Amino acid sequence: MQPEIIHIPQLALMLGRSEAAIRSAIRDGASWLPPGFKQGVRHCWRVESVRKWLAEYEAGEHRPKRAGRPRREPPTLHAIRQGVR
Repeated sequence: MQPEIIHIPQLALMLGRSEAAIRSAIRDGASWLPPGFKQGVRHCWRVESVRKWLAEYEAGEHRPKRAGRPRREPPTLHAIRQGVR
């Protein structure tokens, strides 16, 4: 039976990172970590929420917004010939 709650070593295996990278990310407040909670002094994650977060991350829902102004579509040859902008 798999545990429902995992700690840093299991999370590191799930994410393919080292335990030190997970600990550094917790300390720095990194945005790439799934949401978790503390149980006493230990950092914990629910397996179900980590899997959901990974699916959302894969779908691009956690991608940061692009900086800069919004772009207009480039003009087409047809629009240029018609004099439409």
